[in-house]
Amino acid sequence: MAVGRAWASKQHLMHLPASVCSDDLTHKFKGFTVMNEAERYEALRHCRYVDEVIRDAPWTLTPEFLEKHKIDFVAHDDIPYSSAGSDDIYKHIKEAGMFVPTQRTEGISTSDIITRIVRDYDVYAR
Repeated sequence: MAVGRAWASKQHLMHLPASVCSDDLTHKFKGFTVMNEAERYEALRHCRYVDEVIRDAPWTLTPEFLEKHKIDFVAHDDIPYSSAGSDDIYKHIKEAGMFVPTQRTEGISTSDIITRIVRDYDVYAR
């Protein structure tokens, strides 16, 4: 389940903060969510690899946000993420050499899970 973005810092190789956008931002730029922001914060808080949850993250990561949280690298899947009037909201991070591509797990996206639930609703409801 993808619930946020994850970063690693050169200074703290063992420190992995993950950020979560608010419901307002997510609904505005991506659509409705299955879990509300409090549930997304809590899910990340229980992930053993996440050391810190950054709440109410901006949709587009600014240099100020990256500096404030001492973020050296941004990890996200490599497919250009068009949103908020941009062809790729990570383009400036990629150009700065601060981007680490990750791989999506096929069939594990929120959209795929929702599609399966809706498709098989009758099976689950029985």
